[in-house]
Amino acid sequence: MFIRETIIHFSNLNISVEIDSDLLTELDCADKVSTQRIIPVNLYKLIYAIGTIQTRRFAPSNRQKFIDKADLIEKIHSNTADFRVKINETRITCGSEVLTTMSEDFGVGISVIVATNFFNIKDSTIQRIYGNDKRPDWECQTKDNRILIVESKGASSQATSDIQQPNALVQKNKRYGDIKVASLTLLQENLISTNKFLDPPITPDNMDFKMKNKILRAGHYSSVFSFLGHSVLSKYFSQMRKRLSNSITPEEQNQKDNIYFKIRDRYSNIHFHNKCYVGSFYQIDDNNYLFTGMDKELISYQGFIHFNDYENEIAETVNENQYLLFKDGVLIIEIKNIDVFSNIIEINRIKNYQEFNTISDIDSMTELSFEKYISYLLKKNGFETTIESKEDDFRIDIVGIFENRRYLFELKLFKGKKFNQNVIGQLERLTRIEHTHKVILITNAEIPEIFNKENEKLVFIGRSKLKKILKKNEMLMEMIK
Repeated sequence: MFIRETIIHFSNLNISVEIDSDLLTELDCADKVSTQRIIPVNLYKLIYAIGTIQTRRFAPSNRQKFIDKADLIEKIHSNTADFRVKINETRITCGSEVLTTMSEDFGVGISVIVATNFFNIKDSTIQRIYGNDKRPDWECQTKDNRILIVESKGASSQATSDIQQPNALVQKNKRYGDIKVASLTLLQENLISTNKFLDPPITPDNMDFKMKNKILRAGHYSSVFSFLGHSVLSKYFSQMRKRLSNSITPEEQNQKDNIYFKIRDRYSNIHFHNKCYVGSFYQIDDNNYLFTGMDKELISYQGFIHFNDYENEIAETVNENQYLLFKDGVLIIEIKNIDVFSNIIEINRIKNYQEFNTISDIDSMTELSFEKYISYLLKKNGFETTIESKEDDFRIDIVGIFENRRYLFELKLFKGKKFNQNVIGQLERLTRIEHTHKVILITNAEIPEIFNKENEKLVFIGRSKLKKILKKNEMLMEMIK
């Protein structure tokens, strides 16, 4: 489902923001007095911001994740002008793990929206901060060349938000910057959701602002294209970042040059508003497609160096297709009328975005995206499916029907890929539901042999088997039968 279809009645929702009074002098906006404000959240921009920061830059893949993050829009109430989230429904139907992940994602995205309102930000410099320590979430450069550091938190209860605040204030100081902010978002269901921007900075970054700009921008595009499923483009800008910091090897420089020619000569070109955009098409379902790409000037070294962010973002419908052009030169098109592009792409050769998964993609998925991926695999193997069903007081992730037999699927994504044996008891209870042929656990964790009990109604698909399914989807049926 496209975002456009989900938000047909609204595209901007309001949140209430409280600003630390000590931060007012640091702002770069018309209002430098008010500590309480109502700020509109554009949902397209929200999803784009979440994906840019939450996607791992150094594990790029060809899986397109824009649709994955767009699933979050389904959890927002659509009958109000306020940003209100379906907290109770999510907790009941999806579980607390999904609610926690969703809160984190919204917290990151809203922090970008709020920062954009308060500071004159160069969008093409927004990037996740990397490292193994307790670091802030993201950084960017403002148009007056200050470095903004942000640690963002998201919660669905005031108690959790109160616990997060002291940690956020500590984490934001773990990197050098001119402005350091802790962003605390509290998602609410029956009231407008809120955000607090806290605590100004100290310890400025001494790197030359021009060089910092180029390095941030290279990191930004590397993250963006990992999010949008362009492994080649993501690696290209990662190598660009190394070149800018004088750490690129001759071999990597050669690879970068080869990638440049591949992008220039093989990728699809689309013209929009007197500019050329280079990128790729993906199939979302039978009738919907997606194009993701960027201003073609960005792929050359000189074009990248001299690129300036666009003045405005554009959302425009052309020939039934929704064009979304961001200030950093990234173009996304939600396509319902694919025939208008038949002169530049062989439509029957466009692959479904679910076909590009690797095991690292599974590890970084949300529970919602994992459910949709497994549902896609089941349908591809001839199942009729229902997602998030409830029977006999049990919440079942997916119910699949094949040859008039009912299969119940329990899906688990374990952080650290370590199996939690507590799930076994739940699976055994599910086998007792009437008319159940088999219960299948699918997880990204490796399942120890000791748990492969002699219960013919239980099937375990752990990490090793899941890797085989990713390479050959038909293996799923061999493992289930």
